[in-house]
Amino acid sequence: MKLAEPSHQKIESFFQEYLDDKSFRLPQSYFYIGKFSLVFTAVLGVHGITLGRQIFILPSLVSHTENRKLKLPESLVVHEVTHVLQYQQEGVLRFAYKYLKSYLSNLTTKKKWDSNARRQAYLAIPYEIEARRTAAEFVKWSDKFTQG
Repeated sequence: MKLAEPSHQKIESFFQEYLDDKSFRLPQSYFYIGKFSLVFTAVLGVHGITLGRQIFILPSLVSHTENRKLKLPESLVVHEVTHVLQYQQEGVLRFAYKYLKSYLSNLTTKKKWDSNARRQAYLAIPYEIEARRTAAEFVKWSDKFTQG
């Protein structure tokens, strides 16, 4: 599925402001929430994973609007769209290489391979740090509009 137009516009507006680039256009991304997404995200222990422009979301995070339309957590969408932009900037192979290299390097410094060490290695990946920071900025940005 694609983002609904109002969500697409909201997230695009955020990135235009965040990146200080009024010409920025949000790349079309495709969200998957089916059985494959459930297995894929559950096995990796993540809420979402992005491969190029394909974004797989843990189905239990999806809710419904009053109109029975699917609703994704916006901050998670921004986090994953940040990865889409990273893929776009780096290229698929370079992004994947640098991401995995960083993860393995982080894991090696832990000198353990248990779930806690793997989680800490994942959280220390620069691409993940940037995506979490961007999502946090989106939440602040979005809160300004709901409070005002």
